[in-house]
Amino acid sequence: MDFKIRTFIGVEIAEKPRLQTGNFAKKLMLPQTDIKWEPPHKYHVTLKFLDEILNEEVNDICLRVQRAVQDFPAFTLGLCGAGAFPSIEKPRTIWVGVKEGKEEIIELARRVDRAMQEAGFPRELRPFSPHITLGRLRRATPGLVDLSQLLTQYQNIDLGKSFIRSVTVFASHMARSGSSYTTLATCPLAEK
Repeated sequence: MDFKIRTFIGVEIAEKPRLQTGNFAKKLMLPQTDIKWEPPHKYHVTLKFLDEILNEEVNDICLRVQRAVQDFPAFTLGLCGAGAFPSIEKPRTIWVGVKEGKEEIIELARRVDRAMQEAGFPRELRPFSPHITLGRLRRATPGLVDLSQLLTQYQNIDLGKSFIRSVTVFASHMARSGSSYTTLATCPLAEK
């Protein structure tokens, strides 16, 4: 029986920088804003969002990702700087960016995108901007001015480093309480 699985490809962040980032996010949780904050255990960097795929496609997707990344050297990713999409002045998605390892993760995303394009998924047209999503705006409130000032203040905050040894193919399950993720495949990078 065919059923669809909401799927994305990303890299997981080590526990220590994840917790540091979670503690930092608490500083941004102003009472007069309406933002849905992600819990730290869900922090990751998305390389490619596939949306819903048929369960019969999962194995092929996982094998393609594995082949695309297997010779890519493991690397260190430094989490640095708070920001927002589309801009700090008009925050809708609040994030933490990447400094060290930025070129590597951009190339990794390029490889994954190319492999998925060969599998029939559309190529990513927007430039890849590596980040960890901390929260998403539910509705505009007066507190966004204060949040923008905080984001400006923390544009260069250092939130630690994570050694990236693998790429993960995730299933995302939607529920009223929010989404949860399960691992469909862990695709190791080449050890240095």
